[in-house]
Amino acid sequence: MSSVAKQLKYLNRISFTTKEAQILINPSKYAGIKLTFQAQNHNGHMGARKFWRQYLPTLQFYNPGLKIDVVRIDNKDTKRAGVPCILEIVSKEDKVLDQIDMKNKKDDTIMNDLLQRLDFEPIPEESLIKV
Repeated sequence: MSSVAKQLKYLNRISFTTKEAQILINPSKYAGIKLTFQAQNHNGHMGARKFWRQYLPTLQFYNPGLKIDVVRIDNKDTKRAGVPCILEIVSKEDKVLDQIDMKNKKDDTIMNDLLQRLDFEPIPEESLIKV
């Protein structure tokens, strides 16, 4: 597959095929979201990493004003499990409105939890962008 074809496939995954994240988040209520998890996949952090890779690009694509902070903590000591695995929803006043514990959750479960806590509108099918 050529590099152009790979880029088009990636762009379509971000803009068209990741359905759950195709939403417009209410900009008057939320300033951003913050994810904190460890860089390694052990100790229940795999779902957070997959959520970051699968869903965040689409959320950012359709909500360019939404600030997304990702804090990946490098914890090479696999026996120490004290690294938080959380997603925080941040208000315009820079206060944490809600928090989701992502530890030991799958990426789609994290996305569903986020959707239950946000005020948003789904993007109409005719407004989706396909390259």
